[in-house]
Amino acid sequence: MQLLKFEKRKGISPLIATLLLIAIAVAASVLTYSWVMSMIGSQSAQAQTQLRIDGVNWAADSVVKIRNTGSVDAVLESVMVRENKAGSPWTTYDGAKLTSVSLPTGMMKDITVTGLTGAAGESYVIRATAATGFYYEAVFTVPLP
Repeated sequence: MQLLKFEKRKGISPLIATLLLIAIAVAASVLTYSWVMSMIGSQSAQAQTQLRIDGVNWAADSVVKIRNTGSVDAVLESVMVRENKAGSPWTTYDGAKLTSVSLPTGMMKDITVTGLTGAAGESYVIRATAATGFYYEAVFTVPLP
């Protein structure tokens, strides 16, 4: 009886197959480890960034007082304001004044928000966003005269 063509071929040895499987598993483990460590590094930097809005001075040009309460220096990226009503749009105040505003740990900066004047009793949501993506929101009401 004549052997078929594919029956004459031999497979790889069990030793080489085992070594290939081990090499693939080690490479996958190294890739997964490096990906997880990069994710943890970026998340920990964001977790250490903490901003707080201490108050608003409601003058012709309102002054928002922003404090860094985190354990690392922060860079303020934007200040956004909207009326405290469902569906009201955000107005972003991030012009040239806010380019790379650095907030050292424990320090407070006064950010002037031009044009933010509201009627007495109106409430606004103010959001301060850091360059790491962390943001803090607070609701402030324009005081009655």
